[in-house]
Formats: sequence, structure tokens, C-alpha cells
Amino acid sequence: MGKRKIKTVGTIIFIVTLIITTFISFFYLTRVAANRKEKAQFLADSISERIEAEIESRDYITRILEIEIANEDGDLKQQEFQTMGEALFNDYLDVISVSLAPNGVVSYIYPLDNGIAERKNLFEDSVESVYAENSMNTGLSVILAPVTLPDGSYGVIIRRPVYIGEKNANNFWGFASITLGLSDFLSEVNIKALADEGYEYKLIGNNILTGDERIIMEYSEKELAAPISSMISTVGGGFWTLMIAPIGNWMDLKEIVTAFLIGIIFSILMSIAVSSYMSVKENAGELAVLSYTDALTNLHNPRSYKEHTDDLIKKKSPFGIIYIDLNDFKMVNDTYGHEVGDELLNVVAKRLLNSIREKDIAFRIGGDEFVVVIHGKHDRFFYEDVIARIRTNVARDVTVGDITLKVMISAGFARFPDDGVNLEDVVKKADDAMYSNKRLIKARRFVRGDKSVKFDR
Repeated sequence: MGKRKIKTVGTIIFIVTLIITTFISFFYLTRVAANRKEKAQFLADSISERIEAEIESRDYITRILEIEIANEDGDLKQQEFQTMGEALFNDYLDVISVSLAPNGVVSYIYPLDNGIAERKNLFEDSVESVYAENSMNTGLSVILAPVTLPDGSYGVIIRRPVYIGEKNANNFWGFASITLGLSDFLSEVNIKALADEGYEYKLIGNNILTGDERIIMEYSEKELAAPISSMISTVGGGFWTLMIAPIGNWMDLKEIVTAFLIGIIFSILMSIAVSSYMSVKENAGELAVLSYTDALTNLHNPRSYKEHTDDLIKKKSPFGIIYIDLNDFKMVNDTYGHEVGDELLNVVAKRLLNSIREKDIAFRIGGDEFVVVIHGKHDRFFYEDVIARIRTNVARDVTVGDITLKVMISAGFARFPDDGVNLEDVVKKADDAMYSNKRLIKARRFVRGDKSVKFDR
């Protein structure tokens, strides 16, 4: 074989190999970028789901106030409100104040000396009057964020219109509101962890009345490059949008050059191709597991809970749900810090799993909120036995280092289809039962004069 032919064959092989390596390198880079965007979307959706769950949890405070006002036929005494406000206030680290505004005039405030909620007529306030009028006429709750608080910090206000009877202007009683510290609220969902993962972010509130957008929190003021976005349902049909993007770019020049240089050598090219394929498959598997698992307790997460119950409803399979909430969990975090609180949640999760049947499923759907889905048709006595068993197992002392914690839960249950023909009705009944149980426990504790849980070192 002549040198020219060898050179020609060598050139052809080089060209063919170069084409192959270029194609595979391009494919690899595209997959890496897509994988990073998929991971970013998962992170954004996870944070959004947690924000949405926390907003819903805070909105329940106004719902509880609405129920109490209706029970009292609108004649709620200041002392009753202060007692109720104290019970609700202690459950959430980020709640700054709880207030009621009969006829739009703020007249009930807890705590009285916080200096946040001032006694004013919401219909006469230049900023809030539009929201107050719309909320009164539509019967929809409203969320205001960010609002500047008297101490210069930023906050969030959730306000629910209250009616005595049907929801119309003639039966309008006033508003039930809570004020949250924005920084503390977002700390609950750990939004700043996005920066630790190498992402910039913007949390944007959308005004459903004007269509305007307001930045609630952002990592930096510069515009994000090719961001991933995730929508968050708030209250009253409103929504926020979480946008994230890497601090640099999805792919940088160094990565591109390196991939093509490595691709020139065929043996290394094959290694990269196999590694890329395995990496993509492994990452896809990890994302599939992570998307249905709570990172702290390894229980199933809210996404898994929704999909599972939706499937049971679709198949018309009878089931029941038990809503569970740790009492005074906020006090544990305040007293000993979040690390002890996280360890407590882990222990409770394990005990919860040990209290239910293998075919039933436990979920963590919020900070200290759990749900157990019971499969099959059972009577009320069965659920009461399950709750009693859970109470007994969870109530055992929890030791973290040299700290001993005494644990108590509130729980309520509902069944499909006995207590509702759709998931919303079943969830509402179980949730109402749980909060009724929580109020009963707090009332008993208040009567005894025992307003806090004792912890031993």
C-alpha cells in the first residue's frame, strides 16, 4: 500500500471519526444542559410546592378565625380573640400579628404591643382600599407582598373577608388578617438554599387586580439569563412566580472546548459516551426518586400524596386520610434550633411508619404536618384505633443529645366516599377535624394553665 493511499485512508478515518466525535460531543453537551435544566426545574418546583403549602397553612389561620367569628355570630369578645390569637400565634415562627377588622376597621390585634398592625380603616387606606373593596365584593382572600412594616422590614399580609351567612356585601362582617415576616416566612421554605446550589432567583408577585408584577425577593437585581420558572398558587386566585437560573450559564466555554478536545481521541470518546449515558440514566433515576420523596424524613412528599390520592379517586377505590400535626413544634425550633427540630421530625416519621400497616402510606406535606392514607373501606372505630396507636407511639419521649422532648400530636380523619365524593371535601373534613382536635388540646391546656410544653435536658 502506497503512502498516498495510507494518507488518504488515514484522512478519511480522521474525517469520519471527527464527524462521529463531533456529533457525540454535541449530543453530550446538549444532554448535560438539558439535565441541568431538568434539575433546576425540579428544585424550582420543589421550592414552589413548599411555598404554596406554607401559604395554605398560614391561610388556615384566617380560616380558623372565620369559623370562630361565625360560631359567635359575629360577636367575638376581645378576651376570646386574645386567647385564640395566642394559640395560633405560637404555632408559626414567621407570624408577626393576627388581627380582625369588623367593617374594615382594625379593632382586634394580637399581640397588642407588637407595633405592627395599627388600628385603621382599610377602606380609607390609600394603598389597601382597592384590595379591601374587591375582596369584600368577590368574597376572595387577598395576599399583599411585599409590604413595608413599621420597623422597615418587609412582610406579607393574608386577608380573608368574613361574612355572617351568604357571601355578599349585605352580610359582610369584616376581615381576618395575619401579618408574616417575609424573611422568616421564606426561611421556612429555605429559598436561600438556591444560592448555595449555584442559582440566582427572583420571586415575583402578580397583582390579579392590575396585572402588575412586583419583586418579592431576589438574589440579585440583574436580569436572569434563560431562567426556569415555576408558578405558585397563593390565595383568592392570585399567584407568584419563582424564576431561577445558574449564576454563570447553563454551559460555559471551558466545558464546550474540553468536550470537543476529549472527543478527538476515539477511545476517550467512547468512555465519555458511555459515562454520559450512565450519568443521564442515573440522574434521571435520582430525580424520579427525589421528586416523590421528602428530603428530610424520606417519607413520601406532597407531590406523591396528590398523585396517589388522585389515582385512588379516579379508580373510585375507597380510602381514608389521617391528617397529623405536631403540637408546639415551633417551640422546639425556637428553644433548641432547627437541627433538633429536624431530628424530632425524623424520629416522628419513623414512629409514624411503625404505627401503620405495610400497605398504608405516610406522607410529609408541610413543616410539621403529616398525612397517612389508609387503603380500603373501614369504619370510624378502625381510624380511631389507628390514631390512638399513632398517638401512643409518637408520644414517647424523644432524646436528642442531652435534650429530652415530650411530643404530642393533633389528628383528624375523613373517608372517601363516606365523607366526601371528591378529594377536596375529604381533605377539608380531615383538616377541620385535626384543627378541631388541636383547638381542644389547646383549650384543655389553657384551662389547666399549662400553656407550653415542658422540655427536659
